[in-house]
Amino acid sequence: MKQSLILRQLTLTEIMKVLTVILLICLANVIGANKVVLPKVNYEGIVDDFIKEAQEITIKTANALESQYKIIVVEPTNQVDAVVQNIEDRREESPKCVEVKDPEVQIVVDSLHDEINVCGAIAVKTSAGIMNDVNAATQQIVLDGYDVLKLYQKCKNYKNSVLKNSCYAKLSIKVTLYIKNSRRSINTIKGAKHRVPAVFSEADDCTHTAADLAIVDLNAIHTDVVSCINENN
Repeated sequence: MKQSLILRQLTLTEIMKVLTVILLICLANVIGANKVVLPKVNYEGIVDDFIKEAQEITIKTANALESQYKIIVVEPTNQVDAVVQNIEDRREESPKCVEVKDPEVQIVVDSLHDEINVCGAIAVKTSAGIMNDVNAATQQIVLDGYDVLKLYQKCKNYKNSVLKNSCYAKLSIKVTLYIKNSRRSINTIKGAKHRVPAVFSEADDCTHTAADLAIVDLNAIHTDVVSCINENN
């Protein structure tokens, strides 16, 4: 809460600096001044801060998606693989007893993979939508930031004070809009991260249920293999 409050205060400070620039330029034009002393506004810093914040949240969102993927796909798959390995370990004791059950094991495993694909299809589509939203928001911050800095360099290169002041007036308006739009984009990226758990909740239940059923079937197969081995010893 304290950090978000600081960020809001920084945003208001940046906007006030920009508005001060506009006010001073307008005042200078009214009194007929040929030159105005502009307050120092760190345009590069404003753009850089937004880009860094966007990058940080985007990385966290991608990591959250990766973590959810591991939970809904990797974990149940590993659980089933462990039971399959238990059956495979019996092959040394009796290749024939295991071999006769190989088709059944394959059917169970294939069925699980089909279930996981169905369970994860909607989650994958939605997660792709989340990353598209993040990408669009990030592009706004980066590309619009580039436009701000390009105009800033143009303003600095003007030698004529009238042209310079006019350019800085345009820059001030552009930066104000950039701050507003970038803050909205940051909120979009933050919101995308919060959407991740809900997206995968249903898929998580689905894949783990499918894995539990597969484990029950595989344990039954393993029991049959053990019985076969005992009968042949």
